[in-house]
Amino acid sequence: MKNEDLKKIYDAAYSRGEGNHYTRLLFSGGKLTEDKKAVLNLIKWKGKKVLDMGCGTGEMAYLIAKKKALSVHGVDFSSEAILAAKSKYQLSNLEYRVGDLKEIKGRYDVIVSMGTLEHTDDPFQILKSQKKLLTESGELVLTCPNWINPRGYILQTLAKLFDAKITLADLHYLTPVEFELWAKKLNMKLSWKTVDHDWAHGRKLVADLSRRIPNVLRDSNLLVPQTRIDEFVSWIDTHVVPFEKNAKHGGVTGVYCLTKKYGQST
Repeated sequence: MKNEDLKKIYDAAYSRGEGNHYTRLLFSGGKLTEDKKAVLNLIKWKGKKVLDMGCGTGEMAYLIAKKKALSVHGVDFSSEAILAAKSKYQLSNLEYRVGDLKEIKGRYDVIVSMGTLEHTDDPFQILKSQKKLLTESGELVLTCPNWINPRGYILQTLAKLFDAKITLADLHYLTPVEFELWAKKLNMKLSWKTVDHDWAHGRKLVADLSRRIPNVLRDSNLLVPQTRIDEFVSWIDTHVVPFEKNAKHGGVTGVYCLTKKYGQST
């Protein structure tokens, strides 16, 4: 699968209604998710020109615009997502359009890309292209699933050893390891953290595995009795959850800020 193949998947998901599709929203209970809270608190948005690349249905771009950003441009390749964004979120400093990164012109103080890099064919080339759109000392703020935690170890074992279909559309499974390497190649300063530890190794993980593992095994034609699955999830609940700690790398989502060093032209 390539990135261009995902457009139909996302158009279909957005047309059905985002809240009926994404696990993250089911867990959030209508509240602002941990990754969005982290991004909103990461930057002083007032007066900034912001690009939200892969904006989806527009909530994050709207929240940034409410922080008194000078302008926020939300761009997504899904026409269904942009229709939803325009109908739901409107402010004078906010605009949305269907588009692709290669079509973007101008310079931005901050480029935000939440949960999109893992869906691209070549994440490093995307970062290089985004860097070129930054002003001097501009910032890239990115989030993506993080796999160095108990949730990641379990699902990656299924993926690597049994070719299990652990996600709908991820083309890459990224961790801080990749971002530290990319920051060096880009000559950019990196700061990072992870959020939502409960989903990575807490009660939320138990709820997620209870629903996810039967679906993953079914979709991958891996025949495992439900009783065995229940035993495994119970073991995670009683043996993993009580002992895992909130290490910096252990959350389910990575939040990364790549800062362009002052004076860089590209």
